[in-house]
Amino acid sequence: MKSLSASLLTLFLFVNAACAADPLESRRVQPPPDELPTCTIQRTATGIVVDGKADDADWKRATPIPFVSPWNDVEKEGDQATVARMLWDDDNLYIVYVCQDPYLDSEVTKHDGSVYEEDAVEIFATPNADDVGTYYGYEMNINGAILDYIAFKGGTERTGDIQFAWESEGVQIATTYDGTLNDHSDTDRSWILEIAIPFDNYRHLGGTIPPQDGNLWRLNLNRTAGYKGQFNLWSDTHTPTADFHRAVYFGRAIFSTAQVGK
Repeated sequence: MKSLSASLLTLFLFVNAACAADPLESRRVQPPPDELPTCTIQRTATGIVVDGKADDADWKRATPIPFVSPWNDVEKEGDQATVARMLWDDDNLYIVYVCQDPYLDSEVTKHDGSVYEEDAVEIFATPNADDVGTYYGYEMNINGAILDYIAFKGGTERTGDIQFAWESEGVQIATTYDGTLNDHSDTDRSWILEIAIPFDNYRHLGGTIPPQDGNLWRLNLNRTAGYKGQFNLWSDTHTPTADFHRAVYFGRAIFSTAQVGK
């Protein structure tokens, strides 16, 4: 178990309340949807190599999961789109995020560092669809640094308890990027993050581990703003400003034993 200074805890809770430093003062420009999004996670057929390139044959066949930007006018600000894909096998949940980004911004390299202040992607998830208020958070930046925790936040409120002492096990992360990292004098293009999360990490929340055909998880996939960026996410959290910790609005992810592309 690790210790966390009071100053870091205070900083994290403050920043996450606003969902990171917000240079664009993003406020809702799109109405929230009437229904939660649903996706199907199929099994990998040929296997995934976690190298941050998103060029595995199975990734090309997997269903894209486009993010929405409810707090940004993309016609005026430009579209910094994010598209994810998810697959699984007996051991791991695999996710790849492909992020358009004109200003690559990532300096944190320390585990449990403040990756949410720069370009980062996230997954908040629970295999227990009957208790969305308790979930695991994984936040990862372009450097491959990870902040992981268990959150006891309730279904609708962003207040609550986050336990940073919880540590994930066996997670694999790889990234690549197209541009010049942390040089904002030019215009960059994109970055990719690929992650494999062992299902054993979710064994304490309930649900069936590993998943079985038809099992439902509640989760959300998010992206922080970084430098002059845009907050976006898969399942809209219905908030007036960017706020990801609203578990009641996590999307529905259904596991299928059907192999991708078949």
